[in-house]
Amino acid sequence: MPSTLTYSPKQNRILGALAPNDYARLQHDLELVHLELGHVLYESGDTLGHIYFPVTCIVSLIFTTLKGATAELAITGNDGLVGIPLVLGGDTTTHRVVVQSAGAAYRLRVETIRWELDQGGELQHLSLRYTQALMTQMAQSIVCNRHHSVDQQLCRWLLLSLDRLPGNQLNMTQELIANMLGVRREAVTEAAGKLQAASLIEYSRGHITVTDRPGLEARACECYATVKAEYDRIFLMTPELRIINRARPNPATLRKRAEERLMQAAVAAPTTDWDKARLVHELQVHQIELEMHNEELRHAYEEADSLRERYADIYDFAPVAYFTLDPLGVILDVNLAGAVLLGIKGSQKNRHRFAAFVSADHLDAFNHFVDDVLHTNRKMVCETVLSASSQHPEITVKIEAVPDEARQECRMVVMDITAEKALRERQ
Repeated sequence: MPSTLTYSPKQNRILGALAPNDYARLQHDLELVHLELGHVLYESGDTLGHIYFPVTCIVSLIFTTLKGATAELAITGNDGLVGIPLVLGGDTTTHRVVVQSAGAAYRLRVETIRWELDQGGELQHLSLRYTQALMTQMAQSIVCNRHHSVDQQLCRWLLLSLDRLPGNQLNMTQELIANMLGVRREAVTEAAGKLQAASLIEYSRGHITVTDRPGLEARACECYATVKAEYDRIFLMTPELRIINRARPNPATLRKRAEERLMQAAVAAPTTDWDKARLVHELQVHQIELEMHNEELRHAYEEADSLRERYADIYDFAPVAYFTLDPLGVILDVNLAGAVLLGIKGSQKNRHRFAAFVSADHLDAFNHFVDDVLHTNRKMVCETVLSASSQHPEITVKIEAVPDEARQECRMVVMDITAEKALRERQ
């Protein structure tokens, strides 16, 4: 059996797209399983016990008629998950789920995945987007099987399968492919022969190797491109940040809601005269109003913390360098790419002035540039040269900078354009 060190849950696109906190919560619940060719994960009508996240295997969703004829509804690989009924609130499947290509997957118990989905977080959003893409694949398969030739269907099926595997080889018999497409075996044999004669694939003893993928894509119908575009789109969408179970803010009804909460608290009726009773009532209502204000304030802090953590990660791990300088040019803040560019430690940023890393020939121009930025309200751009160090030769950089609202900080994006400048000079 292959070593577990070979695999990572992040090889699955859904798990790999999770935020660090969401992934860390799931990490120890994910169980690695190795699935053999032909292994049946679910039969039609089975109650789902796990949800699967393939990493190197491919799973087919197959419908079987009463007469025993089969047709593939869709395939799932490292692009998604197996167990869509759980995502949509069900617990049984109406189709058969079979391993089409052997490999590894990670699975979660149904209790765990239901709790995660109930939180309404990023895993739920990604799973629902994947469900939409899977529906697109199913719909396009119907169109393809109805309107396109077996040759085109085979090209589409091969390309979709390859997209979910690390290499260019499939271990699949023509008979199994025919069952998946719902056509006669002879039709698949003829179509595969045409592709092999055109040097697009090599087929031998159940092994299909794609030797010319662009040529295969050219022969495929538009169905493949439509499905691939939808799968790519769902992973390019920016997830919305939502705080679950927060109080619904509405200051206009706060007094009314506080009155209702007081009535629900079943506070003992005062035994004093009317004026004192009214005063006690008002104090109690105001106390509850303050408590409700505190609840909403706490939720606001939680939301602000979540936003800060999210954008701090984006800032720290961005591929371009970011710097914030004070009026004297001292580095107030820098991300990881910026620290690497200058060869400094992020924790020691305040010990350095950015100008100390600028070549002497460009120092005056850079200092004037920072002064100009702090005296304007628009973005300014310049090119300068960073001095050579023991780690790198001279670097030409392009700087785009803007001031903060108080004009006390110069915020810069710094990009290495050494290679680009050298190319310009050669031309």
